[in-house]
Amino acid sequence: MIDPQRVHDAKVALGARLAGWRHARGLTQLALARRVPISRTTIASVERGRQCPDRIFWQRCDANLAAGGELLAGYDDYRRLKRQLDLEKAEADQRARWGEAEDCSLSEGDSHASLIAAPKPTSVNGPGGLTAPLSQVTIVAGEGEGDVGEGDVATLSVMSDGQAMSVRVSRRALLELAAGLATVPALTITGESRSRAVDPAVVDHYAELRAFLVRADDRLGGLTILSTVEQQITTIAVLRRQARGSLRDQLLSTEARWSEFAGWLSDDLGDRAAGGRWLDQAGSMAQEADDQEFWAYVLARKAQRLVGTGDEDRVVGIARVAARLPDTPTLVRAFAAVQQAHGSAIDNDACAFEAAIEQAHELVATVRTAGDDSTLGSFCTRPYLAAQEGEGWLRLNQPRRAVDSFTAAVNEWPDRYRRERGVYLSRTAHAHLAASEPVRAATVAAQALTVATTTGSARVHRNVTVLAHRLEPFASQPEVRHLIDHLAATT
Repeated sequence: MIDPQRVHDAKVALGARLAGWRHARGLTQLALARRVPISRTTIASVERGRQCPDRIFWQRCDANLAAGGELLAGYDDYRRLKRQLDLEKAEADQRARWGEAEDCSLSEGDSHASLIAAPKPTSVNGPGGLTAPLSQVTIVAGEGEGDVGEGDVATLSVMSDGQAMSVRVSRRALLELAAGLATVPALTITGESRSRAVDPAVVDHYAELRAFLVRADDRLGGLTILSTVEQQITTIAVLRRQARGSLRDQLLSTEARWSEFAGWLSDDLGDRAAGGRWLDQAGSMAQEADDQEFWAYVLARKAQRLVGTGDEDRVVGIARVAARLPDTPTLVRAFAAVQQAHGSAIDNDACAFEAAIEQAHELVATVRTAGDDSTLGSFCTRPYLAAQEGEGWLRLNQPRRAVDSFTAAVNEWPDRYRRERGVYLSRTAHAHLAASEPVRAATVAAQALTVATTTGSARVHRNVTVLAHRLEPFASQPEVRHLIDHLAATT
């Protein structure tokens, strides 16, 4: 079986080859980044073997460095090796599926974080009826793409009495296991009883798991996901303390991203104090890891959180700092421009607001990966910008323009982002009321309330609650009465 370290070494060698060609052409990392285009931090990360972008990235690097196909061929070789490793893992899974698991006892050098089940015996039922006691469980690889569904599967490494085997379970079952929905005791972290070597592949695994949970969050709600996220942050911290050198920095950056996710979930659930603490931790770790891309994103998030507080005068300034950092990705600059727009609307400066929104649209239009979940700031899409434009027009007391912007956003909003669609449905309802359309406001708000109930979003519920109070003078209207009664039943 292919050694995972061999795959990691191939990625490192490919990064070193990129650095060699760049030096041969007399280019700095920043100069190459501008030609690709991508951030300098990404170029640096690739050259250190910390990540390996997709084939389009390597095509552009090969063309800009006139490498004669060498870089692209190197990437293809790496991908073949990675696919072979994945295939061998899948074959091992098939053996486990039929009860033919190989003896893969972990040695001192094995790197999985130790996750111990509660005292009550626990098992995972794999395909074909395989049942394995869970004394230790860790995700080894993820398979399947798209929304969370019964057909998506994930591969688990299951430890029982010192023996390792692989089983495949549906991602829905995995999510329910991790979130404590199934009748399985919650997983807890054991103490760090001894030093272990940490497999560099764990960084990619946690990136995949986080992306999966981000998608699942919109289906199941933050209340379900948050405890799982907090558990994984604890696990990442265990690995980070055991790692050394560049791998430690990668895990620190990973922990920062998970911490920001925990902050986002906390904010959505109405716990702003916890949201602030998580975001502060994310920012501190991003700076320590020299992850300038993510530090810029955290700054933009901080500007976003100041809207509606007593420190709104700081929104524009912090957003400008985020946009001006040299390694800020294009979509994060677009996100920062949105915050500048909000700050301008707060200052009642309609011209500056429109200019900032236009800048955000121009930035998003230049990025081919907008909407790709793996891209930082991927939520900055055309419908997202339309929704933010609606917020600005509402703040600038132009409700008809706000209704038009919000309606355009909601009509284009992807079905899988149900909760965020609920947020903007609730804001559309506020715009209708500001435009003296109470019945329409109540009708749209009722749709938003349904989303709040199914996802547990405190943001959506709070928006609808505020609107319902403002609609009380129109309670004689059946639609308004229905909304008020429905809201009372959910409180």
